[in-house]
Amino acid sequence: MPEPLIECPFCGHEVPNGKYCNLCGESLPSRGAKDESTTNLATGSAEIEEESAPIEPLSLPHFDIVIQDMPYETAVVLLSSAELVVLDDELDRIIGQTKATRQALQLRQADKEVLTARAEVLREEFEHAKQRKRELTSVKEKLVLETILDALDKHEARLSKLEGASGTLDKDVYEEQRIEILQTIKELRKSLKEAIKLGNKWSKGIKNTLKALQKEMSRLDAKFKIGDLSRDKYESSKARMERGVRIIEGGQKRLDELLELTKKR
Repeated sequence: MPEPLIECPFCGHEVPNGKYCNLCGESLPSRGAKDESTTNLATGSAEIEEESAPIEPLSLPHFDIVIQDMPYETAVVLLSSAELVVLDDELDRIIGQTKATRQALQLRQADKEVLTARAEVLREEFEHAKQRKRELTSVKEKLVLETILDALDKHEARLSKLEGASGTLDKDVYEEQRIEILQTIKELRKSLKEAIKLGNKWSKGIKNTLKALQKEMSRLDAKFKIGDLSRDKYESSKARMERGVRIIEGGQKRLDELLELTKKR
């Protein structure tokens, strides 16, 4: 029979039922706890019923970008942090242009109508960027790789503290705690191997997505050059694509950094 799967409450993936998630390394709800909840629900326990209520799905920022071989939710986590870098640069540009426009309005020969209209456009761009930044910063989830690496750091630090205090602890207690921590680290490293496979698959998908975007930009150039697109349409479409490329490249950089960290583990 296939091994029963449950959804990990931390990374959201379906994994084999056990003590720890084999992808993110966090503790899974025990079967006993699940059975106890069922029993209490049968007797009408309001407290357990409230705890067992389904968690509402998170509202994620929308991305037009689809990365090959990567689940949408995972792509959102990766791309949100990458777009924040792009967005901060854009906000700096908008603020700089707004200051320049205000200074220009002070000049005696200034075309106030044109500059006022320009200031309004910049204000709208600024408000839109601020709203988008709020959406992106609301994403608190981490990639599976990052979660496992954080968990390994945590438990290796626990082991180091335990070894440092070994002389002050009961020998049996020390050995008990040491075995528990070492088992956790062993399971995390096993999970890390699976997560690395996923990470490499995603990295390949990102590279394929970038190639597809570059080809699409080449098609856009061709359509403009043969007169199928107006200059305004061409420039706006190209700017949007170039922005998408910068975001994906930022996501690729972040993923590559995490994969590089795994080589040291």
